[in-house]
Parts: sequence; structure tokens; C-alpha cells
Amino acid sequence: MQLKEAALTLWAKSGEPPHPLLAHMLDAAAVALAILKREPGRTRKLYARDWGLPEEEALRFVAFLVGLHDLGKASPVFQAAWPEGAEQVKEAGFSWDEERVGQKEFWVAHGVFTEVLSYEFLKAKGLPRRMARRLSWALGAHHGFPAQEAEKKKAGLHLCLETPLWHEARAFLVERLWEAVEVRAPQAREAPPEAVLRVMALTSFADWIASDPNFFPYGRHPLDTSYWEEALSLAHKALNRIGWTSREPLPEKPFQALFPFPPNVLQETTADLLQEAQTPVLLLVEAPMGLGKTEAALYAYHLLQGKVGHRGLYVALPTQATANGFFLRVKEFLEKFKDGILLDLQLQHGAAVLNPQYEALLEKARPTQVYEADSLPEKYFQEAEKAAVVASSWFSAKKRAMLSPHGVGTLDQALLGVLKVKHHFIRLWGLMNRVVILDEVHAYDTYTSGLLKALLRWLRALGSSVVLMTATLPRRKREELLSAWGATREALPPYPRVAAFGKGLLGAKSLSLTLQKSVHLESAPIDVSVLSDTLREKLPGVVGAIVNTVDRAQALYRALGEGERLTLAEILDLLGKGLDKGPWPELRKAREEKGHYVVGKRLQDGTLIFLLHARFPAEERALREGIALALFGKHGPRPQKAVLVATQVAEQSLDLDFDLLYTDLAPMDLLFQRAGRLWRHERARPENHPEPVLMVGGIDQGPEFGRDLHWNRVYEDYVLLSTWLSLQERKALAVPQGLEVLLEEVYERTPDVFPVELRKRAEESFAALMERWAQEAKIAENLALSDLEMLFSQTDTAALAAEFRLDDEAEDERTQRFLTRLGDPSVPVVPLYRIGEGWFMDPQGKCRIKLKGDLTKEEALALWGRAVRLSRTPIPQILLKEEPPPAWRKSGLLRNLRPLEVGRDFGRIRVDLDPELGITYFTG
Repeated sequence: MQLKEAALTLWAKSGEPPHPLLAHMLDAAAVALAILKREPGRTRKLYARDWGLPEEEALRFVAFLVGLHDLGKASPVFQAAWPEGAEQVKEAGFSWDEERVGQKEFWVAHGVFTEVLSYEFLKAKGLPRRMARRLSWALGAHHGFPAQEAEKKKAGLHLCLETPLWHEARAFLVERLWEAVEVRAPQAREAPPEAVLRVMALTSFADWIASDPNFFPYGRHPLDTSYWEEALSLAHKALNRIGWTSREPLPEKPFQALFPFPPNVLQETTADLLQEAQTPVLLLVEAPMGLGKTEAALYAYHLLQGKVGHRGLYVALPTQATANGFFLRVKEFLEKFKDGILLDLQLQHGAAVLNPQYEALLEKARPTQVYEADSLPEKYFQEAEKAAVVASSWFSAKKRAMLSPHGVGTLDQALLGVLKVKHHFIRLWGLMNRVVILDEVHAYDTYTSGLLKALLRWLRALGSSVVLMTATLPRRKREELLSAWGATREALPPYPRVAAFGKGLLGAKSLSLTLQKSVHLESAPIDVSVLSDTLREKLPGVVGAIVNTVDRAQALYRALGEGERLTLAEILDLLGKGLDKGPWPELRKAREEKGHYVVGKRLQDGTLIFLLHARFPAEERALREGIALALFGKHGPRPQKAVLVATQVAEQSLDLDFDLLYTDLAPMDLLFQRAGRLWRHERARPENHPEPVLMVGGIDQGPEFGRDLHWNRVYEDYVLLSTWLSLQERKALAVPQGLEVLLEEVYERTPDVFPVELRKRAEESFAALMERWAQEAKIAENLALSDLEMLFSQTDTAALAAEFRLDDEAEDERTQRFLTRLGDPSVPVVPLYRIGEGWFMDPQGKCRIKLKGDLTKEEALALWGRAVRLSRTPIPQILLKEEPPPAWRKSGLLRNLRPLEVGRDFGRIRVDLDPELGITYFTG
């Protein structure tokens, strides 16, 4: 048998007929080339710069590399794995040691063979050793992880035992691929990390598409002269079907064509600073709440994608709730573009499938999966004034979501790109040459901020622009973030401000605001029984109370008085008739299925009391957030007498407006955040609230404020103590103009300037704080790809995560610190009731759930909607050692959830679920 005939018996995909390895290599190369052809010009230039080649030649070289990704399948270990295919391969003259190949301890993944084999062939094509080694390493990682040294040694032992036919066949495959793609060797002598990552991620992306027989049917002969052109045609059809359209710039539009109001000073300043942008920038927006930072950031994206040539947008928020709110605003923004444009938009977080707006976009996009033509259905463009915004189901898988041109999600989804979890490089490639908006950057601890700095380094290297948005940011953290981007230290104008950076400062302006207010400060009692009386005395009006712990929020809610429980249906009947603004339409839609959920209570005098915190099941928390926004947001209706008791979930990104606000003592920047919910919008106020008043619990309690309530476990004792000192003689806060001065005063105060009686405590807490910050920063530095060269690391601490072989969002008691948020271990649970031998969602035993068998989509979504995350020791430590139920392990949505029997004892702690209070703990 001739060599080429023998080589064609090597199979890549089993089936009848099987798909030859050469065919799959050509298919993958064709997909890679088609993907790159649809990239904007700037992305193609990045690839050309990587390899020192003209653009077309660079793209073909990269396509060739992608085609090599499965070269490792031309090995005895792989070819012996499918008996029918193995027989044909043997008949062609190939042989192997049956006993050795069949033993589990000698098994090696084909990606490992790809790395070992492609290295030699790339060297033979003239690539320098270092470049060949890095590229072969990248190709071998296409199933998620690079090979480990022990695996490569085993692969080498197998190769030593091969007959010459194996090498000759592989050489034929490589040469045929090289000729078909028409490749020229690169001129560059180095392979920098960002260039390797661009190949690494494109390989996995192209392989996912080329491996789908619906896109690339079997039975095509790879030596036909028309095969390559046919593969390119199939590749373009496949990209149409998944929604990967050409990345053309959006039509240029003025601000008022995209938003229903003229630009304010922040938005005008942002546009002015970006007028001359030609290369990626970091835009820093430091401004108070309610000034239109969202619109400024979206318009910055619009300007940058046109001027610089960026390929898309990702908005990273601190929480799922804030991402849900931003998602709708981005959807409305994208719909303002006309001319029959189809735009894909993904919501990227673990509970995205519960979002009704996202689900509607998924339903809208599903028909695109059956269209092969280049043109898309006319029905998408029936509204001539709007672009069609859809969510392709192909991109809705979590590993693929970052590939979509437009995304809104949590910061965690982006940070996973700089942690060595499975396919982390796909996320980074998805963010390449995009505009990435990072909102609420003040909200993260030292560890997460360390990961954020690593992300900024990669975004700069990958040619992306960044918009950093914050209301409050201490100087030290600002300088760290700017340094990570590579910006030199520059003096900035006073807060509030907007600044643009390339390598240095491109421009900066201070904002002159007319929306300034003086917030009167009052001391308030800490004891909940006294505090509850104080808050009731402040009625009528809309009163907010933000406290530091869930237990304290539940206690204050109870102390405000006994009342009639209010369900969602009753609230809608009471206040929601005929309203069509804000969350009301969504709340009315939820009434049929969730109208029985308790959302608050009504006291005998008509006062409405609500509770909001993170220990409610997901769907109940979402309902309570909706009620809070509907009643206390911009549009009302505002009750005459109402109190919202909340934890930190209310201090950021929720558009709440109170006539009076109480807060537990918290760090100064968070006090300003909370004060942003006070007199937020222009409206008439009750007569008994003639000025904005912020009541702070703990100001006059002496330096022992809240220590028995464990506030110093929630926040650093040193920062609380420094904040307390700064408030002692202060009667008012100037919002926002007083923020920067107070932040510097609090965070730059050193122990030696504390009063003598507090100095020892200050020194001890300061030392503990510095030690903790240093430890968190070190963990982040070790675990993240903080240095771009760490992409190739095999020996340092960062490789530990790879050794665990973590999936993107694995829940594991060993791996809590490898995730994107450092802190106490936590576990997501579904509270259930055991009645007899069955498990139920409700105490009445009406809604039975499965622990075994198969779940329908509706059953899985119902369980996910009841999830809540718990961190109280020893609950996570115990539950993470228990396997999820068999039926849940089959579901990507539920595989990390554990059932929690309501009333279960964990040593001295019993866990219950109260319809008004959420998850409660009883100790005994």
C-alpha cells in the first residue's frame, strides 16, 4: 500500500464512514482561517505583527498551526482506541504492542503526543527551537490543559517503540496540510506570550466547530483537489450558523442618537478625551453615583470601536444582580443601531438562564442554527429602526460565552482567564482587542484586586482598551491599577475626574458638578430594639437601613414590629396596578408562579417593612430586589411610610433613593457609597425630612463601636477605627467633593498619629492588616498569570491550579482559594424539606424533586432558582465532602449544588428557612 493511502487510514473521528485525520486537520485549518477573515482589520494586524509576515501569509501560517492540533492522533495509543478503525489501520501496515497500548498506566492523551510531535516538525520547517517549543506546547493544550512533564515522558517511550511508517505517515500529513494552506514560515524569531495565546485559543475554538459533523460531514476525501476550497466554504457556513458574523465597526452615531437625553459634563468630557484615540487606552472614570457613568462608558465603547478598531464589548460587574441590570441597558444600547445589523449579546454568569430578558434573546436566536446561507432571515429586521440583538445558543455555553462579540457578566468570568483553569486561554482570547468595562472597581478585596491587575496586564498585551469605573477609589489602589496597565504615575486633577492613559497620561479633566449636596451626619444607637424605635420615629417617609451582617439585618427587621406578611401578589394589588416603568412589568410576569412568595410585612399603622440580603434563595432575592427598585427607585410609586432593611447588597449598583438613611459604621468609602442612596433623585420630600440625613451607628459609642457585633470581622478594624476618628468632629459630608480628602485621611493615617489611648490597638490592627494584605497579594501573584511569561510556567506556584485540573467554576473544598474571590469557604445549597421518603421544595409537600434519574430543563431551573450560598462554619466544610445527588451531577447547572435539609443540625448550628427572614442560624 502506498504511503498516502496508508496515511489516509489514520482516523480522527469514529463513524461509518470514519473521518480521516488529514480531513479533520484541513477542516480545522479552514475554520481558523475563516474566523480570522471575519475579524476586524486591527485583529488581523496583530497576528501579522506576531509573526513578522504580511497579513494574508500570517493568517495562513496560524491556520496551518491550528491544523496541526490533532497530529497526536497519528499515534498507536489513539488509533487503537476504536476497534473498527484500528483494524483498517493495521491492514495498512501500522503496528503496535497490543499489551502495552491497552494498559491504563501507559495511556497518554493525544494532545500530549501533539506537543511532542509538532515540536519536531515545526523545527524542521525552520522555526527556532524556543518558538517551536512554545507553539507545540500551545497546540497540545487544545482540550483545556497543557501536558505535564510525566505525560510527555510516557509519550516519548511510546514513540521510541514505533515503526518507521508512523513517522513517514505523520510527515505526509504535515506536508499535505502545509501545501493545501499555502504556508510560508514566519520571519519573527521570538514567540511572545500574547502571540502564543492567540494561537492557543483559536485552536480550541476552531476545533470545536470542525469537530461537529453537522458542520463538517464525514465521507469527503481529503486528497480531492477541491477539498480545501470546500472546507473553507463549509467553515463560512458554520460560522454563519453559530452567529460568528464579520466584525465590522458599528455605524458612527452622535450621543443623542443612542441615549434619550443630551450628554452631561461627564459624558462630554469622556468624548473629548477620546477624540484623538488611535491605539488602545485605559479610561479612568472616578465620579459619584447617579452621574451617568454607564452611558459615558457605553459611548466610550462606541467611539473606541470605531477609532481604534476594537472587535466587541465586555462589561464586568461585581455581582450577578448588577450584571442583570446592566445587561438590559446594553441590549437597549445595541438596539439603537440600524441598517439590518445582527448583534450577539451574552449574559455571562452562573444564573444567566434565570434571566427572562436573556432567555428571550436565546429563543430569538435559535432559528439561526438551521440557516446555512450567508444572508439571515428578514424577520430579524422587521423593525427597521433597530438592530437585531440575539443570543446565539452556541455561545451560551460557559466556555464559549466570552467568544461572543458583546457580553455582560461578572468580573469573575473575566478573571478566570488569568487563572490556570480549563480553557482559561479561551476567555483571554475572547477579550482580545475588545473594550472591557470594569465597573465598581473599588468593591474588591486585595486578592481579587491582584487578579484584576493581572487581567489588566493581559488586556494591554492583547490590544484591548479598558474603562475603569468607580465612585470611590483610594489613591493606593488607583496607582496599583494604573501601574498594572503600564501607565506612568502622573498627577491627576481633583475628584471627580476622567483620565485617559496610553503608556502615559493622554489627558485628564476634573468635572465641575452642579449636583452637589451636604449630607447632615447624626449619631444613632446600635442596639436593634432602640434603633427600631428611632427609625419608626422618622416616619412618614422612605427610610433605609444598611447594616453590616445578615444576622443583624434579620434582628432589626423583627424588632421593627409584628405585622401582616405581604406576598408578591398582595404588593402588586396594593401598589403595582397600571405601572409600566422600572421592574413592575417583570414583577407582574412573575406573579403567576411566584405570587405566593413573602416579600415583606405591613404593620398595623400601614408601614411597609422590607428585608434584603444574600441569604435568600436566588429567586426570592431577585423578587425582593425588584420590589425594592420598584418602590424606592427613580419612578416610584413611593409609599408614605416604608423601611427597607438591607445588608451590603444595597450599597452598590442598585438605584435606590431614601428620604433618610441609617448605616452601621463602615469604611469611609463605603459610607459614601451608602450615602449615594440618600436623596439620589430630584423629587419632593416629606415635610419631616427637609434635608438629607445620614444616621451612623457607632459614632458616639466610643472606640469599642460594634466589636461585640463582629463588625471588625466584616471590615478591617484599623480602617473602621480610622473612619471613626475622622467622623468624631464632623457634622456633615460634602457629596461628592469631600470624598477624596476623607479617603486620603482615613487610608493614609498611620498608627503614630492616633490618640495615645488608641495607639497600641492601632499598631496591632495596622500590622495585622498589612500582613493580611501582603498575604492576599502574594496568593494572587502566585496563582494568577500576573507576569505574561507565566503562561508557560510549569514549576512555580501558579502551576498548582493546573495540577488540580480545575474546570471553570469547580466547587471543591481544596480549591476555594483558587477561585476569583478569596474568603471563607462557601457552598451553594438548595434548601429542601424531607417528608417521609421524599424530598420537596415546600413544607406542604406539593413540589417533589428528584435526586436520581434524569431532570428536565424545567426541573433543573426550578432547583437552581432556589439556590443560596452559605459560608457559616462548619457548613461548607461538611457539605463539600458530600457528593451532589446523581441527577444533579448530570446537569451543568446543578453539578456543584448540595441539597440542604431544612432544620439540619451541623454540630451546634441548626439551619432553617423562614419565609420572611431567609436562611436563619440557631446556635445551641
